Amino acid sequence: MQHPACRLSRLCILVLLAVLLPALPARAQEFPPDPVFDQIAANRDAYGQVVFLFGDSVVMLCMLEEIDFSTLKEKANDAAYMVSAMADLMRKTEQPAAKSADPLWPMHSLASAMNYLFAAQGLLDTPDGGATVPAARVVATYAGSLGLPFPKEVAARAERITRHINDGLIRDGDILIFEDAGFHGQDPDAYERNWMLLGQAALSRAKVTLVLSDMFDAIPDGMVMGFPAEAFRFEAPYPSAGGQRSHNQALRDAAARLAAWPESKGTVVFLDLRQRMNAFKQALETDLGGQAIMPEGIHPSPWGVAFMAREYLRATGLAEGLTNSQPYLDLLAANAARLSQPRREVDPTLAKTFIEAWIAP
Repeated sequence: MQHPACRLSRLCILVLLAVLLPALPARAQEFPPDPVFDQIAANRDAYGQVVFLFGDSVVMLCMLEEIDFSTLKEKANDAAYMVSAMADLMRKTEQPAAKSADPLWPMHSLASAMNYLFAAQGLLDTPDGGATVPAARVVATYAGSLGLPFPKEVAARAERITRHINDGLIRDGDILIFEDAGFHGQDPDAYERNWMLLGQAALSRAKVTLVLSDMFDAIPDGMVMGFPAEAFRFEAPYPSAGGQRSHNQALRDAAARLAAWPESKGTVVFLDLRQRMNAFKQALETDLGGQAIMPEGIHPSPWGVAFMAREYLRATGLAEGLTNSQPYLDLLAANAARLSQPRREVDPTLAKTFIEAWIAP
């Protein structure tokens, strides 16, 4: 029988591939939106304010259990296959029909965690724990990868954002969260330009709130697909017109420029997520011995997703109206051992105190 540590090692490597491969030249299809997005698109008038999460697998899904990726082992170096297969496998592993009885099911994605809080506040209706949301005053959805500033796709993605606005899918008052944790060829100047293109596509046409956040990481030392690990660290400096910049700094500069852009109809919110996640990560390790980031160093654990939900809700002002968060906090406290990957037993009393301090909206 294969040792669990070996399976976890394989999981770490392949999950890392899943998030990094989309930025490489052989990139295949993008990650698909969640079912709630399709429901919103089919009947937009049934929904009020929508929180659109545009990004990669960091905001698409949160794995609640270890996955056996052995079926993909033989094609691990086939980039075109891996991107689509990994996305499909992650989705199938978290199918509502199979998993919705899991008490921790609301944490299977960032959007789902937000919607659990919205439902507790009476802001949305759902008959099945969030898989179906027929109507809502406020709803969150993972809407695909339009927020990723990859050079070859950025113009087409900006055009699709424009189309969503023109078609009335994205409307005044909506919130757009753009997130990226990929590889970008170490060109911070191009990275900033691409963020500007995506941001201007949204801000020039609708009174939306655009949220940009710098990226955390904890990538182990060594080589990743033939590249040094430093190539995937968002604070690593690379040559830039002004000397050297990291990709995170290029994003911060783009956010500042977009916030001051005179043609903007909307509002830009910059969230210093890296600094905040680092503080949360340290507190979690110190207080509970838990892990906020998966062992591969990119994806947040359920702990990390819960913290991200709080930070995004606070940054957008939505947290102020969530006065009935206790059921959500109790859910997390009751399942605290599963919030780390791999599982980590914790004292329930200590977990409850920590959750009240670090996770409550």
